Amino acid sequence: MKSRVEAIDEARIPDAEVTRQLDRLLESEMFKASKRSRTFLVYVVNQRMAGQVDNLREKVIGVEAFGRSSGYDTTEDPVVRVTAGEVRKRLAQYYQDPARGGELRIELLPGSYVPEFHRPVVAVAMPDPEPEFEVADVERRPRRGWMVGVALALLAVAAVWVARNGVGAASAFERFWEPTLSGPGPVLLSVGQGRVYSLRKDVANAAEADLDPSHSGVPAHALSKDFPVTAKDIVPSWDRYVPFGDAVSMTATALFLHDRHREYRLRGSGTTTLADLREGAAVLFGAFSNDWTLRINKDLRFQVAIGPDGRRYIEDKQNPASRVWQGNQVNGPLDVEFTDYAVLTRVFDRTTGNPVMSVGGITHLGTRAGGEFLLSEEKLNEALRGAPAGWEKKNLQFVVSTKVIGASASPPQFQALHVW
Repeated sequence: MKSRVEAIDEARIPDAEVTRQLDRLLESEMFKASKRSRTFLVYVVNQRMAGQVDNLREKVIGVEAFGRSSGYDTTEDPVVRVTAGEVRKRLAQYYQDPARGGELRIELLPGSYVPEFHRPVVAVAMPDPEPEFEVADVERRPRRGWMVGVALALLAVAAVWVARNGVGAASAFERFWEPTLSGPGPVLLSVGQGRVYSLRKDVANAAEADLDPSHSGVPAHALSKDFPVTAKDIVPSWDRYVPFGDAVSMTATALFLHDRHREYRLRGSGTTTLADLREGAAVLFGAFSNDWTLRINKDLRFQVAIGPDGRRYIEDKQNPASRVWQGNQVNGPLDVEFTDYAVLTRVFDRTTGNPVMSVGGITHLGTRAGGEFLLSEEKLNEALRGAPAGWEKKNLQFVVSTKVIGASASPPQFQALHVW
């Protein structure tokens, strides 16, 4: 048996047949989770069927399909090129399934935004050549039958292996990040800002004006009871200092987004607003340093907490008495070995459907380890191996740990996963 591809003029394929195949693609796992890829595919296929191939240019697609302004710069905003690459990859993954071999093919060739429609490959039986000698033919036929049997057995084993290992399908890592990578607009990265408390400016100026030279410049008022300082004289500030681990985690995520050609914008937690979070996907860094992380996790199963003894820990609301994931003393020395923990959360905004992620450790080193975990394909794939079906569209929380000695943290270790 041999096979050949039967060339068929795509003009002979009815629009209704193309539309049915487009619906199959949009309902597949490859396209369901990617709003941007769906938008691109629908637009180019419909324009192709309408004969409007002149519209299938990068800038036109950016304006009409993705809502960019007519004067936008395609070199600074490569949304069309990036999405086209993703669509090509998803189409290839879709048609890798042998069960789809009989379906109409919608293809997007590299360097082009004009989709092509092709009938499926048609297998054509070709007659075997006549044997030169009858004896040779008799000897060859049993051998051919044995080889066909072995080939079928190997194919069956390969099919089982593919089914178990998901070859050809997007990895758990890619599916986890897909909502963030494919959403509209730039991704918001909001980093925690440690609070600093200082005297109100007029109080500080008054103290500075009355220095006691005998005490090496210490304000005289601070040495007596005649100049009491009350809570109203102290003002918080959070616009100058960022915890080191939070900054490292945010920087690594920004580089990851850059490598994926995904736009992002940076905010400090003190200037991040609810409107910012609802504009698109967001990633929050820091726990006690980031009020938004505390708000996002407030009513969820896992969250950072402070016990009556002042020790920080990860609270499990399904087991509130547990202190299994407990960190070092608050403000304790970092020159001793201890275990830090972090909560990693991904939830979908009920109003917009946009994903909001948070990475928050008991200390900033826990946040650093948590960010490393989310950017590790190996660790994330392993943690999601036992996740329930459909987890891609659900909310998730992870708990991870890291061994800390001084200011150094070991690679993160997976502790728990909650999906709902």
